[in-house]
Amino acid sequence: MKQIYRCLIRTLSPIHIGCDEVYEPMGFVVDESRGEITVFDPITFISKLGINDRELFSEICSKGRIESILEIYKFLRRRPAGGRKVQACSGFLDHYSKTLSMNARDRKKVQQELNSFSISRTSFLSADERPYLPGSSVKGALRTAYLNRLAGSNRIPTPKGKYASIDLEKELMAYSDISNDPFRMVKVSDFMPVGNVQTKISYAVNIKKGSNGAAKGPPQIFEIIIPGSIFLGTITVEEPLTRGIIKNPVILEDVLQSSRLFYAKEYSRETGELKYIGITARNSLFNEGTSPVRIGRHSGAESVTVEGHRNIKILGGRGREPSLKDHATTMWLSAQSPRPQNNNNLEPFGWAEFCEVAQPDEENLMKTESEWLAQRHIALQENENIAVWKETQEIVQTAFETVESPKPPEPVIWQKARLTYAANKGEINASHENKNAFTNDKSILSEELFARLKKGKPVEANVKVELIGGRNYTLLEILK
Repeated sequence: MKQIYRCLIRTLSPIHIGCDEVYEPMGFVVDESRGEITVFDPITFISKLGINDRELFSEICSKGRIESILEIYKFLRRRPAGGRKVQACSGFLDHYSKTLSMNARDRKKVQQELNSFSISRTSFLSADERPYLPGSSVKGALRTAYLNRLAGSNRIPTPKGKYASIDLEKELMAYSDISNDPFRMVKVSDFMPVGNVQTKISYAVNIKKGSNGAAKGPPQIFEIIIPGSIFLGTITVEEPLTRGIIKNPVILEDVLQSSRLFYAKEYSRETGELKYIGITARNSLFNEGTSPVRIGRHSGAESVTVEGHRNIKILGGRGREPSLKDHATTMWLSAQSPRPQNNNNLEPFGWAEFCEVAQPDEENLMKTESEWLAQRHIALQENENIAVWKETQEIVQTAFETVESPKPPEPVIWQKARLTYAANKGEINASHENKNAFTNDKSILSEELFARLKKGKPVEANVKVELIGGRNYTLLEILK
């Protein structure tokens, strides 16, 4: 027997979930007057150029030098291009303008500047390029909160060694291998965007805790999901087929309660740290009755580890050995410029909340997604930039117009894929013909296979995978 919960997640601060994709220099143009970039298909763009422009563009590309990338930027500047619009912060527009004004003869400076001008994309759907929240990220956040709750009521020594984090989880949740891991019975779907969820180009800057000084070190440029975005997904909680295999089955309400306690405490801690460096955060970011979570890049080391058992690596600087502490000494914050003059407008990354978790009753499951959302006054809106919806239909007793989202891609089989295991991330990787698929769900492995991978021995196997965005795949199943 299983229980299926339909859930909504609302983002509360900037969120970036990496997908190993970047916006290439030849794939976007910057509209400084509108404060946005237009992402386009290079082949389509080139096909619409006039003969003279096409020859000039071909000549620039054929140079093959670092400084020719700068020439490409200048060529694309202010040229019309059709495509997807992404907002850009004011600092990025200034950064872009200064980059284009550099002297192309100063090759070293051009190379340094262009290396820092890489824009990391957030996870996106391959069908329509809208952002989404991977189920693995959401499940990881819930698992961390649950482990912290158990650690608070079970005082145990901190394990040592290479697999200390895995041993700690086994001790806290009372399991011996992946077959009786309680969380293997919790299935979290990817959370899909509701309507026209927007993203923005922003910076991530590193600030030292306990100091109100300026940001140090090179900034990073991210595409972030804008606060206030809504995502829809499901959490399925299954019961073990055989009693006694899993000693302490997971109950979703306990998991959500753990999330409320842990992340509320983490937010309170972070609020104090932000106040010290001159940032006034809201005393209560979360709405009443919701369950906060923290997901994505730069969520803070404390929010992704177990209190009382933390060994956070602190770099010692030039000539000094790194050390281990129970807290981080710096924090990454979202900024509107690479070198903010003050800390007033900086924001933490990663905060979101479960704003709705519907009980798994027959009435909820019988409703379509659009009907269920309409009851909550949330419409699946038409995306103005790209055709992402296929079919419109009227929802009974509402004025909302809604559409069916595109069907997910079909799973594919990779023959003789190479399986490896990254213990530091708890991640299983399957590689095949320069493509990679990942999962944190160890329940797809047999105990024997997992033991071999833990020893660092790659295994060859047929696997079932599914495309989730760009060139990224999720690993679904190990086939016999």
